[in-house]
Amino acid sequence: MKALTVCKTQSCIYLFIIIFSLQHFFFREFNYGFDGYEGMVSGIMAASFITVLISVIVLIRQGVIFINRKNIRKTEIKYLVLNLVLYYGTLISSLCLSGEIRH
Repeated sequence: MKALTVCKTQSCIYLFIIIFSLQHFFFREFNYGFDGYEGMVSGIMAASFITVLISVIVLIRQGVIFINRKNIRKTEIKYLVLNLVLYYGTLISSLCLSGEIRH
């Protein structure tokens, strides 16, 4: 798989987790009225936890690949920086979601 494709996929996963966390934050009282919502929050939280753990390795690998090339492409560096910023947003979202699970 190409490195730029991995970056785009990673960005989409990060954005989904961040947007879900924001939606949960603003509409949590309304959403908890639905059956199965807590299970969905638990599933998204577990997926974000796994994403955060795996992303550390992927981001390091991408950084090494992008920086050690003879011809550095600006698009790849932009995606790397964007993914680093989104990574921290996902990390914060994951921590917020972990505190919101009610059992």
